Amino acid sequence: MVNLNRREILGACAVLAATGLPAYADNAHLQYLGLAKPALTIETPELNVPDLAGKIHQVKDYEGKTVLVSFWATWCPPCRKEMPTLARLSRELGTDDFAVLAVNVGDKQEKIQAFLDEIDHDGLPVLMDQKTDLPGKWFLRGLPVTYVLTPDGQVAYGAIGERVWDSPAMISGIRSIHDAS
Repeated sequence: MVNLNRREILGACAVLAATGLPAYADNAHLQYLGLAKPALTIETPELNVPDLAGKIHQVKDYEGKTVLVSFWATWCPPCRKEMPTLARLSRELGTDDFAVLAVNVGDKQEKIQAFLDEIDHDGLPVLMDQKTDLPGKWFLRGLPVTYVLTPDGQVAYGAIGERVWDSPAMISGIRSIHDAS
C-alpha cells in the first residue's frame, strides 16, 4: 500500500471531485454520492472548539456514533447552500447513533448568528473555529469539506464541495456507513 498523508489524499480527492469522478470509493452507492474513501487509515485530529453557547466539543465526545464534520464559512456560497441540508440530515438521522457538526472557520459569532437567523438550522450543532486552528490540522484547502467518521473516530469518507446531505440516497448511504462499522 502507498503511504500518503492527508494533504495528498485530499489533493487527489479535489482533482477527482473537479472531474465529477469519486476518489477511493469502494461502494457504488457511495461513489454515486461523491463520498471518497481514503486509501489508508487517517488519524482524526481533535476539534477542541466551542459551539455557539460556549460548550467545547471534542471528537471523543461522539464515541460510538457515526459523525459528519462539515467545515464551512459564511462567505462561501456552496457552504451557505448546503447548511440547511445538513440540518435536515441531522434531524433525519437523530442523535442516538449519529452526529452532524457544522464547524465554521474564521467568522465572528455575530456574523455566524446573523447567517443562521436566515436559514433552517434547527438541530444542527454549529461550532466555531474563530482562531482558524483547524484548517491546518484537518488539511483544509477549500470549503466546504466534510468528513464522515466511524464510531471509533476514524475518517471513513470525505467530500470536497457542496452536497445535498438530506437526499434519500445520501441518508441511506450514511446509514450504510454506520451499519458497516
